[in-house]
Amino acid sequence: MFRVSRRLDYGLQLMIALARDEENRSLATAVMAERLHIPLPFLHQIGRSLIQGGLIKATPGPRGGLRLNQSPDQVSLLQIIETLEGPVRITPEPNGNGNGVASRAIWEDLQEVLVSYLEKISLEALATGREAIPQIAVPSMGAMHRNN
Repeated sequence: MFRVSRRLDYGLQLMIALARDEENRSLATAVMAERLHIPLPFLHQIGRSLIQGGLIKATPGPRGGLRLNQSPDQVSLLQIIETLEGPVRITPEPNGNGNGVASRAIWEDLQEVLVSYLEKISLEALATGREAIPQIAVPSMGAMHRNN
């Protein structure tokens, strides 16, 4: 089930802050934690996940810190979410009683629209501001059901 956890919210704040540094310098985790109001141990945990996902790099040493591993225009919101929380799933699992069969098409359509939208939003757009974020195009219910 997709929900915005504190971990995801903090991770997204961290990624946006890193993307706003045009020189892509390594930024100290202690400074980032203070600036973003994220507990330092939690920022380290989130950073470790983002490093393992290939989205950021860590540079050790006194001038070390975190920086992006890719250009912000190459990172999607979907990648960040899936790195921190796993696959986006809103489609309920069947419960074996046949309940939800009638509504399953709605959840599958919503899943498709949501994933497609999250994939279109780049980290660069998030760092730039709301005006740069693409508007969501929601098909009419009739159009969605005609496609099935």
